Amino acid sequence: MASDKDLTKSLLEMYSLLHRYHMMWYGKNFGGLDPWQGQGRILSALRRMHSINQKELGFILDIRPQSLGELLQKLEANGYIIRYRSKEDKRAMIVELTEKGETFQLQKPDYEELYITLSKTERKTLQNSFDKIAEQLKGLIRQELEDDEYYEGQNYPTFKI
Repeated sequence: MASDKDLTKSLLEMYSLLHRYHMMWYGKNFGGLDPWQGQGRILSALRRMHSINQKELGFILDIRPQSLGELLQKLEANGYIIRYRSKEDKRAMIVELTEKGETFQLQKPDYEELYITLSKTERKTLQNSFDKIAEQLKGLIRQELEDDEYYEGQNYPTFKI
């Protein structure tokens, strides 16, 4: 049992270190804008839409108007977006990416450098181990979703694996 606890501790430490590396990389390359949170999330959404009504953007990302306004103000000040009044509806604001905003998230961390110290055999063994753990987790999640007492709520969303 002690080795299982050590393995879990190692896995959690690896997760923590990967997250830290990821955040440091985005901090160095994009001023801390993480594509899954806050301003980075807005830029990621705008890269798919290019320009959109501010109210619609808030609805899509489920961000309150006041919070969205603050985030957009910061992005505009840093040159990632421009905002202007809609020609059709003078009350509506259109949000559009600038060239600087378009380049956001085109680069991604090179995680391959993490495996440099591993041989091809060690990489394959590690990959197989990750695949086995992932399959086990998928099975546990499926089992949990089939359970009659499973709580489906805001913090427990259902999803297909």
